[in-house]
Amino acid sequence: MVAAMRILAYGLPLDVVDEYVQIGTSTACEALKHFCSAVIAAFGKEYLRYPTPVDVACLLQEGESRGFPGMLPMLGSIDCMHWEWRNCLAAWKGMFTGCGKHPSMILEAVASHDLWIWHAYFGLPGSCNDINVLQRSHIFSAYVRGESPLVHFTINGWTYDMGYYLADGIYPDWPAFVKSVHHPMERKTQRFAVVQEGARKDIERAFGVLQARWAVIRGPAYGWDREQLSDIMTACIIMHNMIVEDEKSEATNTNFDNIGTRVNPRNGNVAERRAFVASHHKLRDRNLHIQIQKDLIEHNWMRYGSI
Repeated sequence: MVAAMRILAYGLPLDVVDEYVQIGTSTACEALKHFCSAVIAAFGKEYLRYPTPVDVACLLQEGESRGFPGMLPMLGSIDCMHWEWRNCLAAWKGMFTGCGKHPSMILEAVASHDLWIWHAYFGLPGSCNDINVLQRSHIFSAYVRGESPLVHFTINGWTYDMGYYLADGIYPDWPAFVKSVHHPMERKTQRFAVVQEGARKDIERAFGVLQARWAVIRGPAYGWDREQLSDIMTACIIMHNMIVEDEKSEATNTNFDNIGTRVNPRNGNVAERRAFVASHHKLRDRNLHIQIQKDLIEHNWMRYGSI
């Protein structure tokens, strides 16, 4: 365990820890592998959980206080991070190399204001952009199955029943994403752009803290096995969330030790095909995306004005 933690926290090569814990390189590799697997098996269900009704209620309140009603933790700030893969196989380098010089793997994540990472999807080739990753991730699976927590909020006189993410400009014009306004001209849109871009930095802060705590993912990955690298990333995210929970401010009333009843499906079973297709269409409704953005601009202006 000591060897594994030193490798993860300090990003040490496997052949360095033998001087500290007196074990060989191969043993350190096995220790790291088993440690990450044990963390995922023991704590993954709790610290990579889908938000419960208790989580939703507390984070709805947090979103409202920041001028974004309906902004749930799992619909917080979304973005992607690249982890350079220095030992990528030569046959895969073309697939894993994007705009950079070296191959990389991509982490798609969603973080809330307290830096808790509620969604993590890792392992796609670095040649993919954020949209390619979005199309393959499971981020909307619970919603289209009708298993996501119920959400109802009103903005500018309009009622909505689906939360949203704060995203940058590369993401599609879906009602699930609220983006900033390019080249805002009016004071209303300028104010909204400032609020949106400030709140969206939660995910950037989460990535920065994650890399600061676990140096192994701050530097290049030197492993050969994609599954083991995925386990390392997942274990680091789980332990990051454990630290966030331990350091959580007393001002936040969320108690993750007693989270109450788990989320139950709305209809008991997976939605019928028609409802499933309807959810997909609603998720990609560009007109609804524009309407939500307009309502949020008015909401922020009425609440904050020119402050």
